[in-house]
Amino acid sequence: MIRLSGFGAAFLVLVAVAAGFHGERFALAAAGLMSRLGPLVEPVIWGVSPAELGAGVLVVSIFAWAVWRGFRG
Repeated sequence: MIRLSGFGAAFLVLVAVAAGFHGERFALAAAGLMSRLGPLVEPVIWGVSPAELGAGVLVVSIFAWAVWRGFRG
């Protein structure tokens, strides 16, 4: 177990060092991916974004499904 924990600690150090050397490149890549999500959070109609509309539709559909199953059985 001590050897295993030593290997685990060494792996974490390796990941931390790699993140330190490649952190800026990773951050730029992540920022590029996140910038594509911008249109999903911009208000479209009545100040509501497409992401909020999708979440609302999901919640209403789950609620309707639960009510439908309750009345059916």
